[in-house]
Amino acid sequence: MSSTSLKLITGVLFLGYSAFALAYETETDLVEAKLEAAESYKVSNYRSSEKDGSTLYIKNTNFRVVDNIGFYIPDLIVRATPNDSSQPLVFDDPTSFSLTPLKGSVVIDSAKLEALLNKKVFAFKGATLRNIKVKTATNVLTLSGQMIRKGLWVPFVLKGDIKLQDGHILNYTPWQVITDGQDATMVLKAANVEIDELLTVDAPGAKLIGSTIVLDTLKLFPPPVLNLKISKAAMEDRGLVLSFDNLGAETDSATLTDSNSYILIKGGDVKFMKAVPTNARVQVMSTSSEADLDFCLYDYRDQLSAGHLKLKEDGAILAYLKN
Repeated sequence: MSSTSLKLITGVLFLGYSAFALAYETETDLVEAKLEAAESYKVSNYRSSEKDGSTLYIKNTNFRVVDNIGFYIPDLIVRATPNDSSQPLVFDDPTSFSLTPLKGSVVIDSAKLEALLNKKVFAFKGATLRNIKVKTATNVLTLSGQMIRKGLWVPFVLKGDIKLQDGHILNYTPWQVITDGQDATMVLKAANVEIDELLTVDAPGAKLIGSTIVLDTLKLFPPPVLNLKISKAAMEDRGLVLSFDNLGAETDSATLTDSNSYILIKGGDVKFMKAVPTNARVQVMSTSSEADLDFCLYDYRDQLSAGHLKLKEDGAILAYLKN
């Protein structure tokens, strides 16, 4: 074989290899580019509303966080915001988002106050109060139960009113104190003794300072975080009524279907179980048209499984939950 032929063959092989390498490199770049595009496509579509959080319009609903801890809500606008703005609002994980009441009111009746105090606030080893009962009336909150005193559990009764401080602190100052069946009110006053010398209250969100039990509503409730800025707090026959009048309340409250009891969710991306409605328009109601919605955040999956969904032509979702 001549040197010219050898050079020709070598040149052809080199060009072939270069073309193969270029094709491989180009194809690899295309694949990587497609993968990157796919990832960005998934991300952008997963959060396609590009809105941080959703607005909840709640009417005539028994809204329980867990068990009977929660509120009856006659009418309230709430802002629900995920902790991670790149993620949807995940109802299955109450620790992943916060709720900010904007306008309206909630009622915590005696049964819900009892559940809050017994199953959350004083539900820990070493708690100084137990078996708490609650009665509510106009300007009067009555607490009774058992307190630990000198190693023994003795009955107590406290009567007083609630005063709001700093938009989230509820100060409860009893004007009557009964311990072990004996009215100690006059004795305490005569001896200039504060209630905290007789009784110890020290729990997350609840402390007895002098003769005032200080309740910090930002720390009382289980997740999600409640960003409470209360405009008015009042004791009524129906319970403790908390009112809100904050800026930022949206007015797109038109319902998706006629109902007098519902949770209406609008805007943002919301994850229910495995579904993620974007630019959400979801109305949650009871399967019973004659009953108010009884919604439990921690158990909503069971309620939804026992109920049903309806999809409207415009993409809105009607969720009927079993009370």
